[in-house]
Amino acid sequence: MSIYLPGFEPDAAERAQLRFVGGVLDLRQFDKILISVSGGKDSHAMLWLVRDLADRQGVPREKLLAMYADTGMEWHNAGTHVQALCKAAGVELATVYPVMTLIERMKWQGQRFIERGKTRRDGKSNGVMFPSPHCRYCTSKQKQEPMDKLARKFSGKLLKVTGERWAESKARSTYAEFISVPRLNSRERQVFGWRPMLAFSEADIWAMVRDTGVPRHVCYEMGCNRLGCAGCIFSKDHELRIEMRENPAIFEALDRLEAESGYTMSMSEKRIRDRIK
Repeated sequence: MSIYLPGFEPDAAERAQLRFVGGVLDLRQFDKILISVSGGKDSHAMLWLVRDLADRQGVPREKLLAMYADTGMEWHNAGTHVQALCKAAGVELATVYPVMTLIERMKWQGQRFIERGKTRRDGKSNGVMFPSPHCRYCTSKQKQEPMDKLARKFSGKLLKVTGERWAESKARSTYAEFISVPRLNSRERQVFGWRPMLAFSEADIWAMVRDTGVPRHVCYEMGCNRLGCAGCIFSKDHELRIEMRENPAIFEALDRLEAESGYTMSMSEKRIRDRIK
């Protein structure tokens, strides 16, 4: 495991409420363990890490539940890939869906802008509002809220496991390993978040993926460095080119939205059709 020096996001209060065995989180204290799985390399490795730790500690597999959020703009084969991962790991999978697809959400957000009298920088009304680094409803509305809805079906002491890594970005370099999730807490439920992958490097992750014996998602073979939404705002041009080639229906929908609204998904204000040339 590589060493990466993060910033300080204290988690002493959370650690004080948790039980550890030999410095390792004791999974036996939880009534349900919810594992967020996207099918990408980090969650692929994380699924096996959590499953293997649960097996060593004698935690019944029934306590584990993988969660996959279908945003409506996933790779055409991402859901099938996640199903194969969970079947190979022997972990039950629950797929959750948002109220509307991400394409529909973009239109809805744009209409809300018009209703509120807001305009684009050029003064025109914007019939579409694409996600941005400062307005990531693609995560909050399409992933977090559906997963939260599933988590609220359970009671007791819950653990929500996610696969962020310190080396991924400056923002994530400040993350703590353990957090509380107050939005999910109630009289019947106490939820903790665990980020077990924080200190791993990308090389570590790939080694762990190989050790599972399950093939990684095909997007990596094609040249992508991550598996996210097809058309993600964080995709580099060469990744976007691959995503749109392999998921033409999503390209057509995004290209149409850009043409109809006069607005672009990219912060560079380049049309998607120009970015993938």
